[in-house]
Amino acid sequence: MVFFLFITRKSLDECIVHAKVPLLDNPDASFYFYEQYAISQLNKLEDSIWERWTRKKHHDKSIRRSIDGNSRTSPQKDTFDGSRQDINAAIDQICEFTGTKIIFWDLREPFIDNLYKPSVSQSRLEAMIDPLDTVLNQLCDIIVEPLRDRIVTGLLQASLDGLLRVILDGGPSRVFSIGDAKLLEEDLEVLKEFFISGGDGLPRGVVENQVARVRLVIKLHGYETRELIEDLKSASGLEMQGSKSKLGADTKTLLRILCHRSDSEASQFLKKQYKIPKSVA
Repeated sequence: MVFFLFITRKSLDECIVHAKVPLLDNPDASFYFYEQYAISQLNKLEDSIWERWTRKKHHDKSIRRSIDGNSRTSPQKDTFDGSRQDINAAIDQICEFTGTKIIFWDLREPFIDNLYKPSVSQSRLEAMIDPLDTVLNQLCDIIVEPLRDRIVTGLLQASLDGLLRVILDGGPSRVFSIGDAKLLEEDLEVLKEFFISGGDGLPRGVVENQVARVRLVIKLHGYETRELIEDLKSASGLEMQGSKSKLGADTKTLLRILCHRSDSEASQFLKKQYKIPKSVA
């Protein structure tokens, strides 16, 4: 981006020195800071160009005449919109990456590998709140305020992705019963309220919208095995018509729910219909 040439190294270094944390020792923090700094300097550069052009036009009759004639030669305030979009796209990607890295790498063992093992009642999601709170506090210490909600949203999305991974693709060591649906719903509420944080976190509407996709999957765990099997059978034909099943799920989700169902009816159906042995299901 050409506009970076207008940002002096001295001014950037001065801002880093006055930052809350040693940004140069923290790659993630440096990225967030540089991106936000670039946007702020871009705004200043645009304002400066506009101000100088406006000042100059009063001393240039030809420019004044072109202005009166609705000329298109005047600079526009959206001159650097393309650069802003590129910076914001980069910020969105790094926010998504940061959340994914935290859940699927930093907290992989307690979250992805061990949550709900050996059972839901013996390993609740509430145990993950303290580790998440620690990580969230560290993030808020290194990011500038305008980016806070974006990075926290990235962590929320990754947390929900991790929860779906556990309850849909948790492997043969994770099994769920109908009674677990209530516990899973309680855990989802705990996670939701953690990110809302009594009004100090993300807006409730934003969190509710993100949580909705996981709530549907958890609701499926509360149906009888026979209902899930019947819905799976009917869903195959409906998907070809572009419609969803009666329970509102696709065939892949229903099949995964049945693979983690702890009863013989589900195991027999999977073995007969999909040739999936019990040890795999």
